[in-house]
Amino acid sequence: MVLLFGVIPPLLLLAYVWRIDRVESEPVGLVFKVLLFGGLSTIVAVLFETVGDIVLGLFGIPENTYLYAFLDCFIVVAISEELVKRWAMMKAVWRRPEFNYFFDAILYSVAAALGFALIENVEYIALFGGEVALGRLIPVHTICGVFMGYFLGMAKMCEIHGNLSGRQTYMVMSMLIPVLIHGFWDFALTTGSDLLTVLALLMVLCLTIYAFVMVHKRAKADHPLW
Repeated sequence: MVLLFGVIPPLLLLAYVWRIDRVESEPVGLVFKVLLFGGLSTIVAVLFETVGDIVLGLFGIPENTYLYAFLDCFIVVAISEELVKRWAMMKAVWRRPEFNYFFDAILYSVAAALGFALIENVEYIALFGGEVALGRLIPVHTICGVFMGYFLGMAKMCEIHGNLSGRQTYMVMSMLIPVLIHGFWDFALTTGSDLLTVLALLMVLCLTIYAFVMVHKRAKADHPLW
C-alpha cells in the first residue's frame, strides 16, 4: 500500500516532467538530489509547524473554529511547507551551472515538491492506512511546484539581468501563489465543509489541467535564462 500509493506516484510524476524536458535535459543525479532535499525538508517543516501551532495556541483561539483552521492551514502549514520546498530547490541548484534554462526551474521545483510529497505520503499512509491512500494521489504539491517553478524561473532571469525589483516581485509570487493554493486545499479538508471541499476539488481539477498545459508549453518553448 505504501509503495503503491505513497512512493510510486511521485516518482512517476517526476519521471514524466523530466522526460518532456527535451530542449536541454537535466542530469538525473541532480534531479534526484533535489528530490532528496525536498524529502529532507519535511523535517524542517515539522519543526516550523510545531512552533507555529504553539504560537497560535498563545492567542487562545479554540481549535474547533474556522478562524483557527484558517490560520493554521494558511499561515502555519502552507507557509512552512512551501518555504522549505523552495529552500530545498534553491539550496540544491540555484547556483549550479546546470540551472541554465527556464524549464529547469519548473523541473527542479517539481522535484523538490515531489520529494516532500513522497515522505508525507508514506507517513500518512503508514499512520492511517488505505482510507487516505487515494486522497494522497491528489497532486496538490505538484501543482504548487509548477507554479513555484515558473515564478522562480522568472526571478532567476531577473537576477541574471540585474533586475533586482523584478527578482523580488517574482520571489514573492513564488511563495504567494503556492501558499494560497495549498492553504485553501488544507482549509477545505480540515473544516469538513461539503461546499468548500467541492470548491477545492474543482480548483485542483482546473489547476491540474492548467499546470499540465503550462508544463508542456514551457518545455516546448524552453530557452536559456540569459
